[in-house]
Formats: sequence, structure tokens, C-alpha cells
Amino acid sequence: MTQRRDLLGLALASGAAWAAPGWLAGARAQRPGGTLRIGMAAPNTTLDPHLLSNTPNNAVSGHIFDSLIVNDERSRSTPGLAESWTRRDDTHWVFRLRDTRFHDGTPFTAEDAIVSLQRATDLPSAASFRTYTRSIKSMSAPEPLTLVVETRAPDPLLLNSLSRVRIISAKFKDTPSAEYNAGRAAIGTGPYKLQEYIPGNRVVLARNDAWWGPRTPWDTVVLRAVTDDAARLAGLLAGDLDIVEAVIQGGDRVRADARFHLIRGVSSRFVYLGTDQVNDVSPFITGNDGRPLDRNPLKDLRVRQALSLAINRQAMVERVMEGDALIASQFLPKGSPGTSPNLEPPPFDPNRARALLAEAGYPRGFRLTVHGPNDRYINDAKIVQAVAQMFTRVGVETKAEVMPWSTYAGKNSQRTEHSVFLGAWGVNTGETSNPMSALVATRDAQAGLGVSNGGRYANPEVDRRLKEALRTMEDDARNTLLGEASEILFRDVALIPLHHEVSVWAARRGVNYVARADQATLAVGVKQED
Repeated sequence: MTQRRDLLGLALASGAAWAAPGWLAGARAQRPGGTLRIGMAAPNTTLDPHLLSNTPNNAVSGHIFDSLIVNDERSRSTPGLAESWTRRDDTHWVFRLRDTRFHDGTPFTAEDAIVSLQRATDLPSAASFRTYTRSIKSMSAPEPLTLVVETRAPDPLLLNSLSRVRIISAKFKDTPSAEYNAGRAAIGTGPYKLQEYIPGNRVVLARNDAWWGPRTPWDTVVLRAVTDDAARLAGLLAGDLDIVEAVIQGGDRVRADARFHLIRGVSSRFVYLGTDQVNDVSPFITGNDGRPLDRNPLKDLRVRQALSLAINRQAMVERVMEGDALIASQFLPKGSPGTSPNLEPPPFDPNRARALLAEAGYPRGFRLTVHGPNDRYINDAKIVQAVAQMFTRVGVETKAEVMPWSTYAGKNSQRTEHSVFLGAWGVNTGETSNPMSALVATRDAQAGLGVSNGGRYANPEVDRRLKEALRTMEDDARNTLLGEASEILFRDVALIPLHHEVSVWAARRGVNYVARADQATLAVGVKQED
């Protein structure tokens, strides 16, 4: 239905690692083959598949729960619990569902799909799935294995949106999240059954031999959260893990050891800085005397432009990211569906930045704190620190403050709590309406728009083009509208673009994986070869 651009590519990684910590020692007793041990860079925060939409949570829940549609490694829509589908007209879709069962033996029916999509829509969340279900007007089940979905208007991305929502058993529709985390409600139709969940540490899964998909080679999968980059790679080199994600340092060690190999691919993840554009007095901005300012400088376009011009993106890519990134000018690289051909990466121009600050009434700058996570994105803490140094050099005295993702993830959800903050978005539709709807659309919880718009940016011209694009079924016309909206919002510095991540995995020889644009590490995609 939708044009997509293959974002897979190659990049280099380098660095070093140190010895494995003691907690890995017990894993050596398990022989690779029947058990796959994956080193995850960030922990999931819940097993409730509808509570918080982010990559760690979605990747883990995808092992236990299926979705109606499955996105492959290039973000293409393929059959999942829906074997096939047809479109009666622009707003009516008919899905033929698989005859399969949940892990507890309960038959899967269209009612389970309806309950799941409704729960994902209604469940209060700091990162809601409603952005994927907002177009659904009604659902019905004329037969147990037939689902009819009516959309409010033509929705060209419905299939991709449905791939984001995991299907639970209808009997758990009112079950609180704690029951999922306890394992009592974490019962899906997926390729693996939950055996153990220790928050922040590991998820242990057993193969579901009744799964409808191809048999996976792994009897057991251990998803081990190892947020320290060096420790994660050390676990692989010591033989305690079979594959690790987010290899940031130590690529040279991997290349030099014939027992291991690297797997690379350009991801669809867009890394950016968000800015508080709603508070009259921003919470982490003061004058040079430490007193709160009587107005929020970030509401001034010239200040946002100055901060963007203060960033040396080439140096960030080369030094902070060690080459494992592409400089960003917008949500996806130029030429991708929904991008503007007229946008270039903002130049590094500290003199112009100082002049703009002076024009805006801040010739001596002000004080600012930049916030971010320290265990979620590649080099996230280093990015925040580098940005703080660059802002300081143009006269905005800046402090960096980072925190664990489990604490940071809920910030800016109900209100804008930070002045400038690091964010990232996996553009997993392969076009720009998804990040635009979530990150910069005027916040409208009922419509599922702006659900992750932490800075509360609002622009009627962006909204108008976006809403028209979301109901335009013809690809070229839709992409033109999205390109126009992209140009408006990035010239308005709705977000400060930084880069697109390059994903790097490392694995032992005999374990292979196809790099995914969405950066997820899924056991069903890990193959064992002789």
C-alpha cells in the first residue's frame, strides 16, 4: 500500500571491551544451541503489551504476543495473525484470521483482536498506542475468524499501524498491568512462552511448539538486560552471550577474533533534541544570575535556530558516535517517502548562533540544563554532554543531566518537565507521517495525535497537511503533503535534528541475524548455522 525505502546499509564500528562481570559466570554452564542468550542494551519496563510503546517493550512483547500484521526487517507489511486481507472500499477492511491458539490453549478469535485494539486505544499511557489506532471507527466479527475494520477516513497506513498492536486474550481485557508483569496475564499466541521475568535483569522464554510460524531453532531464549556497553560485549567475547545489540565500542576486538562477527545496518531511528515551547517560564532555564527568566527563550524561533546552529553534527558523528551515524536534516534521509528535497542538515555556525541570541534579547545568553537518558540510545549520555558543551561555547551556559531510561521515559508525558531534552523515534513505517503524528502534531489525546510531543509544539499548517496526508491513499500525493509539512516544521525548528543511528550487532560464528530498520533484536530472526 505504501512506498517504502530500504534503509539498510553498512557502517563501521570500533573500540574496546573489558572482562566479563561476575553475574555472567553461571551462564557458562549452558551450551549454545538449545538456548539463545541475547544481550539487550536497554531493559523493558513492562510485559503489558499495551502500556508503554517503546522499542525495548515492543521487542520483548513481540516474542510472547503476535500482531495481526507483521513488519519484516525492511518495514514491509506481511501476514501475522491475519492470514490475508482485502479492502472493500477506502474505509472498510476485511481480515481473514488464522486458526490458532493462545499459550493456555484458548482459541484465538476476532473478538480477541477487537478487545486488544480497543484496550490499546483506551489504556492510559505516557507513550500510548492510540497513535496507531486513532483512525479506527468500528470493528466487528461477522464470523469467529473474520474481522472487519472500518476507519473514520481513508487510512493508507492501517496495515503498518496494526503491526504495532499486540493481541491479548479477550479474557484479560480488564486485567491490570501488574498481572502481566507477574506472568499471569502474559499469555499470547507468539513464538515463545514466558518462563521468568526479573525486571531490569532478564526475561526467560520457552519455545511455543504450537506457533503458527516457522519453527525456531531455540528451545529457550534468555533476553538479558546489560546496559553497560563494555559489559555487554565482554559477555559475548567470554562466551556467555550468543548475540548482543548496540555494539558501540569494541568492534575491532570482534573483527580480530575469528569466533565472532559483526552485523550492521542503517536504522530508521531519528535522534533529536526537543525543546519546551509551551511553558511561559521554562523549568530548567534561568538568567546568568541563577534567577528564573520572566519568559521562555525557547518560544523564540531565533533562540531555537541558535541552539541548532551551535551543534557541530559532523564532530558528533565522527567523535561521539565513532562513525556509526548519519547526519539528519529531517525524520528520514532525503529522498525517503514524505521528506522534503529542500532540507539540508543545519550548518555549524557558532557566530551566527551568537548573533541570533543577541537579536532575541540574550546577548550574554542564559543558563540551561539539557536532559536525557543514560541507558537507552546509542551514546545517549555522551550526546547530552557534547550538546551541553557546544551550547556553552556560544554563550548559553549549559549543564548536562542524565538518568536511567526507567525514570526518564515518563517525563514530558502529562506536562513538559524539561527545557531541552534528548529524544529518538524509530520511523518504522518507512515514511514520515508516523513520527510527525506522534512528535510534532498538536497534542490531541482523543485523536491520538501528538502523544509524544514532549515540547508541545503546535503549528496549524503542519496539522492541516498531516491530516490531509493521513487520508490520502495515493502515494505520490500523500508524500508531497508530508514533504511540505516536513519543510515547515524543520524550518520552524519544531525539533533539533541530530542524526540517524547505525545499528551494530555482534554474534558468535554460527549465529546470524538480518539487521532490522526498527533496531529490534528478535529471537525469531536469529538463525543458527553449522
